[in-house]
Amino acid sequence: MNKPRQIVITSDVFPDIEVEREVLASLDVVVVKRPCWHEDEIIAVGKEASALVVGDEPISARVLAHLPRCLVIVKPAVGVDNIDIAAATEQGICVANVPDYGADEVATHAMALLLNAIRYVDAIAADVRRGVWRPMPPYPIQRSAGRTLGIVGFGRIGRSVARKASGFGWRVLVFDPYIEPEENGVEAVDLDTILTQSDFITLHTPLTDETRGLIDATALGKMKSSAFLVNTARGGIVDSTALYTAVEEGQIAGAALDVVDAEPPPPDHPLYRSERILVTAHVAWYSQQAFEDLRMKTVQEVARVLRGHLPHNLLNPAVDSRGLTAASHTFSQK
Repeated sequence: MNKPRQIVITSDVFPDIEVEREVLASLDVVVVKRPCWHEDEIIAVGKEASALVVGDEPISARVLAHLPRCLVIVKPAVGVDNIDIAAATEQGICVANVPDYGADEVATHAMALLLNAIRYVDAIAADVRRGVWRPMPPYPIQRSAGRTLGIVGFGRIGRSVARKASGFGWRVLVFDPYIEPEENGVEAVDLDTILTQSDFITLHTPLTDETRGLIDATALGKMKSSAFLVNTARGGIVDSTALYTAVEEGQIAGAALDVVDAEPPPPDHPLYRSERILVTAHVAWYSQQAFEDLRMKTVQEVARVLRGHLPHNLLNPAVDSRGLTAASHTFSQK
């Protein structure tokens, strides 16, 4: 009698495994949750797994070489820079993410940070809590209308930001070398134009070799001294040290970040030293509805592969999956 296939959840993002068990109930599987943070832990729990649901723990070539039964790795997130996709492809393991669960949430959070940069709501509210009531606050509040917003990265989230910003009377500039903007009211420009002409810049690119450190000292030096930077994408896109220096020396007006290069950042992180840098706790993706969508779509990708089909959000289409027939490859890609 064949043993049930094992589905291992190494991510700690989900509170239990009831949804996963329900979706996979018609398949002969056992679902186990084993939160991992290091390579050796993943190797130990994954050696018998047919599928892994992973978080930000490193899924390196070394780890992948020790997953002889694994058919698919699904990350319940958009960014997959912790997974060696090339090595997974060589091992015949499908890699999938969930790119469409929280685009509206991230765009809304970016807009909230942008509007706070204009109105200084957090600082004024903090003053009131301290008993300071100033109807004419000392912050450099400017009129919103007539400003220029620069959007770096124009995928689902960048487009959503553009739509949300359309009613504010802003000029909207877009930089994305891989996507031709089709929305009305946006201007496709190069990165230098974004940097030099924008009053506000919001980042919505994945973290890749091309985008890592994209906003460095040189880029920050091209921005207006009155400009404000928002990052709800990935922390590694921005050089934190250069950002702190640029804000403290007045090269730019300030920044708001939902992501940083090391999460959670230590209490003495330089970004916390500046009153003009606002940091939130990588919460932009979250709403109750987004969390439910994320969970369901993640396990549905696992179920799809176990039934012999490619994931809907396959990230390595060149994979010759060890668990799928040629017929199912063809069927799934139509």
